[in-house]
Amino acid sequence: MVFPLVSLAIAFLIATLATPIARRVCIKIGLVDHPDTHRKLHKEPIALCGGIVVLLSLISTTALMLGTRDDFAEVAYSKIYQVIALAIGAIAIVTLGVLDDRFGLRGRQKLLGQILICLSVMAFGFQVPTISLFGWTIELGLLVIPVTLGWLLLTINSVNLIDGADGLCSSVGWIASAAIAGLAWLTGNHVEAMVAAALAGSLLGFLFFNLPPAKVFLGDAGSMFVGLFLGVLSITCVRQGNNPLPILVPVGLLAIPLFDSSMAIVRRTLAGRSIFTVDRGHLHHSLMRLGIKSHLLVGAITILSVLTCGGAVAAGVFQSDWISLISISTALGSLVISRAFGFAELELLCKRVMGFAKSLVGRSGIHANTARVQKVRLQGSREWDIVWSSLVEFAEKHGVAKISLDLNMPWLHEGFHANWHIVKMPESSEKWTLKIPIQSQGKILGRVEVVGRLIGTESYVVIERLMELLGELQPRIQSVLDDFDDVPKDIFRPTVRVVRPPDSSPSLLESSADSQEIQLKAQ
Repeated sequence: MVFPLVSLAIAFLIATLATPIARRVCIKIGLVDHPDTHRKLHKEPIALCGGIVVLLSLISTTALMLGTRDDFAEVAYSKIYQVIALAIGAIAIVTLGVLDDRFGLRGRQKLLGQILICLSVMAFGFQVPTISLFGWTIELGLLVIPVTLGWLLLTINSVNLIDGADGLCSSVGWIASAAIAGLAWLTGNHVEAMVAAALAGSLLGFLFFNLPPAKVFLGDAGSMFVGLFLGVLSITCVRQGNNPLPILVPVGLLAIPLFDSSMAIVRRTLAGRSIFTVDRGHLHHSLMRLGIKSHLLVGAITILSVLTCGGAVAAGVFQSDWISLISISTALGSLVISRAFGFAELELLCKRVMGFAKSLVGRSGIHANTARVQKVRLQGSREWDIVWSSLVEFAEKHGVAKISLDLNMPWLHEGFHANWHIVKMPESSEKWTLKIPIQSQGKILGRVEVVGRLIGTESYVVIERLMELLGELQPRIQSVLDDFDDVPKDIFRPTVRVVRPPDSSPSLLESSADSQEIQLKAQ
């Protein structure tokens, strides 16, 4: 076990020496993270040098260890194509991250790059053909490619998403890497253990400059690189020979970032947002709202990571999936039960599942116009019910089929989602849909979505009255936001242009103000 510790120490030293140099270079060339009023609330530009530092430290340490140990070099040479593929993949994903940090890539562009890099790495043998769960062995067969690709994409983006507070991703990353190194050494994967230990040392050395208040950031280059390596190492280091992969071991190693990203997907998807939408509903945001900040925040999540990673290591050593399951359940369950994180997302998911189940049952005696309501406060404590109740009253009075309100204000730590709809929705050819963005001086506060049955010109009358209601709601929205000094007062100033569907009589409604265009369409 001494050689992984030597590898960790060397990587730690290199990262500690390299970080200040890389910081100065990044500031000079403009590779920095600028503050904004939307979600990046640091006060001055911070160098995004983490990906470069961790990559150079890892490569240097690995090369040095292979050069001093003939047995390590022999094993690495026997897997030379995998070594080269992983090195190229690491350089490629850091390059992708640097481009994103410098120029700001679109979500789909970044995802495409991640897919190509993961497929390239998988082509040289980094795959999971067989998994095991509670003694059951599952041969993936043709599913090996989508399952392995999905795992790598999940780890990359999970680690990337949790990188939202000073020192957080570095702490979670080095703990997971150290756990993988220990488990790999115990399972006979000595070269992999040395690489994992080098990654842990690189992150630990970088962490000294990344702890709050951070002088440097990992950036997308660093977090995606760490995610890729943790994803690869977690499925290659914990197996003995060709034995099946005990799936709960890698899940336990990365349980905290995986849970955070899963809740983000649930929250955004069920609220009707893009999965790339920025919000302040992540684990670290939720803990910060409870008053846990700075070093205490990093410490709290570190303890959770140690718990899940420790359970994963014990599960690998004692060949018991139950140990990992208990540690994962304890860590995540404590967050949900205390309502510190995940409760709102799971509540929203349960309500959606229950609603879907009720629609399948289709109980007799329920009127087609019976309404169902779902309402969840995702973040914050503002009383949005005074706005939502007026929208529901409008829907009931004017025979609207569906009305929903989705608010997302990351700069205020506010999020609210509510949905009202009748049991029997109109067919797609018989309905119109209206989505109205809510803006405030260039900031999107959220949106109102309305679905109604297409009934000639009556539909335009309903829309006209809806716009009048939104204007009348302005004082109520202002009253909800009055406690925030940085929220402008002019919330609703919509300009509406309604375009009639092909078979309807002409009608055009216009009201004054800014620049919103809303189209009524037959779907």
